[in-house]
Order: sequence, then structure tokens, then C-alpha cells
Amino acid sequence: MSYFNDPSWKPNFNMHPVFEIGGTQSAKGYAAIADTLKKRIAARGGQKTVVVFDYYYGINEQGMLDGVIGALGAATLLNMEEAHYPEAVIQEKFGKYITDDRIMGVFAVDQIDAHFDPEKVARLKKQIDEAAGLVVLYGVAASIVTRGDILVYCEIPKQSIQERYKAGMPNWGAGNGGEEQLKKEKRLQFVEGRILNWHKQLILNDFDYIVDCHDDLKGQPVMIDMKNFDKMVRSIATRPFTTMGSWTPSIWGGKWAQKVLGADPTKDNIGWAMPGNIDRFPMNVRMGGNEVTLEAMDLVYYLPKQIIGPHHLSVHGYSGILVVNYLDTWGGGNLSLQVHPTYEYGKRTFNMEKGHHESYYIMDAGEKSHVYLGVKTGVTLDELVDAFKEAQETGTFDEDKYLNNFPVQKHDHVYVPAGTVHASGTDTVVLEINAYSTQTFKLWDWGRVDYDGKPRPINIEHGRHCIDMDFNTEVSRDQLLSKKQEVDRGVGWRKEFSGVSPYAPYSVYRYWVKSSVTLETKKELKVHVLVEGAECVVESPDHAFEPYVAHYGEVFYIPAGVGQYTIRPYGKAEGQEIAFVEAYMCYNR
Repeated sequence: MSYFNDPSWKPNFNMHPVFEIGGTQSAKGYAAIADTLKKRIAARGGQKTVVVFDYYYGINEQGMLDGVIGALGAATLLNMEEAHYPEAVIQEKFGKYITDDRIMGVFAVDQIDAHFDPEKVARLKKQIDEAAGLVVLYGVAASIVTRGDILVYCEIPKQSIQERYKAGMPNWGAGNGGEEQLKKEKRLQFVEGRILNWHKQLILNDFDYIVDCHDDLKGQPVMIDMKNFDKMVRSIATRPFTTMGSWTPSIWGGKWAQKVLGADPTKDNIGWAMPGNIDRFPMNVRMGGNEVTLEAMDLVYYLPKQIIGPHHLSVHGYSGILVVNYLDTWGGGNLSLQVHPTYEYGKRTFNMEKGHHESYYIMDAGEKSHVYLGVKTGVTLDELVDAFKEAQETGTFDEDKYLNNFPVQKHDHVYVPAGTVHASGTDTVVLEINAYSTQTFKLWDWGRVDYDGKPRPINIEHGRHCIDMDFNTEVSRDQLLSKKQEVDRGVGWRKEFSGVSPYAPYSVYRYWVKSSVTLETKKELKVHVLVEGAECVVESPDHAFEPYVAHYGEVFYIPAGVGQYTIRPYGKAEGQEIAFVEAYMCYNR
């Protein structure tokens, strides 16, 4: 039964997960941070001290200057921005990555020092070397000049950066405050975020302090030292965890996530929801009585083998982590007809590290729920592309003539390899499991305009180079729709192979559990979602971590180093059969 139509259903999704880290300390607010740093400086006994404030672009720099840096009483104060290239030079150096396209760039390969004039960097270093007393250097990438004696890193989640873009903040080194949001976010994804993340990863182990700046516009940054950071990461690495999410309205969005999961009811709808995502979102921990918000990728950068596992690290590095999100069209409209880049095209055209593969797990379905999947046998690529182009002019596209349309039910699973033309239909809730990237080439968007009054970007020319005509009617039906075969069972549980294709770079299994089932990470990061039942509890057989309660629809991760764990019905679901999916990158099936 659909929970949407169940009058007794009450959402219990945890919209703001916070993990308690006992025995830790933190400093909240500019004054408390300044006091902590003053004590650290004073402990050096009056000798020359160089304090470096390095940070991710987008923090409230003026707030940090007024509330912390200015309060330290530096004899010499230096701004890293003095060495930053002017906008014209940045455009000349990075324009090939930024591109003129609204949403598609090229993933940059430069390191962060490419943003700075080496002569001016050397001049800053000389000033520091010749200065006496307390010296403070601040700015994005300041530590490329010197690590200093005390290194403070100020961090801000990408979601906060995006909100500040909306409020008029420009990209790093650009005067584009009034530019449209899509172009700002494109530049963050393809250029700035990539470079800034690499920089942070390289210097993470050198930090003395990390400052959470997501709330710094309200004067409430929170600082922890590396001893407490280490304790936090090692605690999370031994137990289940999840991240913060996002709940975004869309022109095709539906009402399911609001009613069933309890997403923000004040929004018009929820189309695209990301309830847990290590690559993109922060996580919340409580340390020293204060809530601290840090990027989940910090866990991976700091303890990669314990979080994602040694095999994943050797094959994918710090990337390639599975992404899970919802596509909610319940009472909304069809998704755009689209195709994802293949490895070869993505690498050659956008410097992508991999192609884009995904699958649709059907969380809920109505009587008319369906998916468009693959091209009809006999259709040629030229015919299909011409029809997409013509539709942009005429406003109509005959999807039944060119594309397969398969009905779906709750708990069906559809695999969508790179190169497959696809879309979810209306009145369907998809749990989308993705690998490698999020690039999408829209081919037809049903003649709609977005909330900004503009049509969403269509990329038929890119798409035509990726459409794989081998995914025809027979292949789509026989190889891309899950057969739900049972592969194992025990007392009170059974296991089905929900993953659906030999093309898939990841495996998805579904467990139906009445009593309890024991699982093993086998040194791989496991991703779980409770897809049936109100609650489950994850427990350690040897009590290595506190029991973790997950609710319907929540995404949670089991770090690679956890080893054995059990999952069973809990709370409102006790005595009932629950179901959860298990997803992980596969190297051996």
C-alpha cells in the first residue's frame, strides 16, 4: 500500500540529524574564537608567531576580520587577496573551463596556486619573514605562502555558498554578482569547488583549528581544534551515519515527499530531494555543547580507508561515492527526456572522470506510473535527434513513436546505463541511485519554462553523441528491468538481487526482514535506505557502536571499517516485515 494514501501514516523522517561526540570542546561565536586563539598565542611566550587564516571562498570575511582577526592585535596584517590575479587574468586562465554555456563547463585541472601571481606570493612570504611580533595572514589559500605557527581553516558548506550566490555574492575572483544562478553554480562545480576541495584535502592534516562558518552571517561560527576533529572523525568511522539533505521544488515536482517524509510544507512542491549525500552535503555533530556543521567529505579526506575502504580508494580515489536522491512527480509532471554522458564523451568533452550511471528504485507508484526507457526498436539515431530538434520549434514530441514506455509498480527497479534515453513519468516516486557524476543532457522538456521564466537548458547536440541505440525495446525490457531474483535467505529474512544489469558499476540488493539479519561491510562503504516499514535499528553484535535508528526513506551509511552489523524492525515496525536496500560499488559480484 502507498503510504501517501494511508490515513494513519505519520512522517518520522529525521530532517536534521545530529551526532553527539562526547568528551569534546568547541568555541562558538567570534569572541569565543578570538579568546581561544589569544590563549594559544600567549602560550608561545611572546616569541614571533605567524597565524594563518585559510578558508573556502564564500565565508563572511568581514565578520572574521572584525570579530576575530582584528581582535588578535597583530603587528603585521596581510591579505592574501593582494596576490590574487585580477578578474581579466582569471578569465584568461580559466575561461576554457568556465565556458559560455549556462550549465556545462569543463572540469579544471589546475591547482590553487594558478589563481595567484607568484611574484606577489613571494613578496608576502618576504614580508612575513622580515616581520616581528604577531603576524596574521588571511584569505583563500593563504597557506600556500606559509603554514605559519597556527593554521586556522574556515569552512562553509556548498549549500550556504549557493544561498549567498542568490543574495548577490559573485564567484571567486569574478565581478558577476548579478549573473544568473545556474552560471554561478556551474563555475562552482567545474572550477572553484574542484580546486578548493583539492587544496583543503592537501592541507587538512596541517590544520590546528577548523571553523564552521555556515552560520557566520549571524555571528555564530563554531571552532574546534584538530584533536577534537580527530576524535569526531574516528567516532563517525565506527558507526552508521548520515548527512544533511536538500529539498528542492521543481516545475515537475510532486507532493509525496511533503506528505510521506514530512518535507517543508510551505514549498510549492518537492521535485528533487537529496536526503543523504557524502559528496555534496555536510553533516551535523554536537561537540562541547555546540552544533558543528562540516562537509561530509572531510571524513573521507581524513580517514579514507576507514570510511570508503581501501579498494574503493585505489580504484576511484576520493570520488565515485554512490549518490542517492528522490525524484517526486506525485501529482506533478514528467521528468525531462534526457540522457547521461558516456565515459568516452564525458572525458573528452568535459574532462569527467567517469560516465554517469544510475538506477530508478520505485519507492511509490500510482495506477498510471511509468518510465520512459530506451528507444523503440527500428528507430534510427538521426530520426530521433531530428524529432527532438523539431519539438523545440513545434512544441510537441511524439514520445510513443520513438521511446519505450514501461509501467512500474512500487519496489520495481530500473537500471539506466550511460547513453540510455529515459525519464520518470508523472505520479511516480523514484529513489535514484547514481554513480560517478550528475551531468544530464536534456533532450525534451515538454515545452516548459523554469521558475526563472526561461526554458531549462536543452543539450541535444551533446546528447546525440551519447545516445546508445543498442538500448532498444528488447534490451531495455530484458536487461534493464529488474527480475527481483532471490539470491539468499535465512530465518526471518530473504535477500533479492535488485540491481539489474551486467553494465552496472554498482550492486543493489533488497532485504526483507521480519526478525534480524547480519551483514558485513567487507571493507566497502555500504549505503542503505529503508524502503518499507516505519523504522529499523542498526546494531553492532559486539556493541562497538550505539544502536542507530533509521526511519522510512532515510539514507544511511555504514563505513567500510565497521565490519559486522545487524538490521531489524524497530519501534512501530516491530513484529512487521521491513525492507531496505543495500548499495555499494561492485568489484566482484
